[in-house]
Amino acid sequence: MNTPFAAALLAGGRSTRMKQDKALLHWHGQDLWQAQLHKLQSLDAERVLLSCRADQPLYVSPSDEVEVVLDPEDAEGGPLDAITRCLELVQMPLLVLAVDMPWMTAAFLREQLHKHDSPDKGWFFRGPHGDEALAGLYVPAMLPLMQDALARKDFKLQHIIEAAVHTGLAITHALGDQQMPFFHNVNTPADLK
Repeated sequence: MNTPFAAALLAGGRSTRMKQDKALLHWHGQDLWQAQLHKLQSLDAERVLLSCRADQPLYVSPSDEVEVVLDPEDAEGGPLDAITRCLELVQMPLLVLAVDMPWMTAAFLREQLHKHDSPDKGWFFRGPHGDEALAGLYVPAMLPLMQDALARKDFKLQHIIEAAVHTGLAITHALGDQQMPFFHNVNTPADLK
């Protein structure tokens, strides 16, 4: 992407189905959050953010040049709240990746960034269960939609994407069979097998 962009790893989820913090699961010799963060760091983003809770033991070194964005204790808007907070902070296109998508590759994300070079239009993928909201590009022009949804307590990211597509602020692509595994989530211990 020729346009400056930021990248944010969303690691602050409560992991209720997993019964342990997904960010701290071991994945190929390191914690999952570290593996996912390294993917984002390899993309040459102008800014890299780690969105998490204050009580999570996720430590980054100053040399990593990662900005930690803490969830407020009273945050109730889930990923929408975290993405909105990060987008308000960076005020540039924001590539978002959820910590629980370990099969997502940096190569796939890099390819999408090169394909879509508009700083005014977000991009997302649509799978069999709807829009994949936790691996895509959010743009500042989407902020009013997101802020309004938070004010109305409508926390469904799919509603944001639908509204953004309807108003020309985002595009969606159908996921092909080869791309679908990238978007698989880890929700239970069995999903890692």
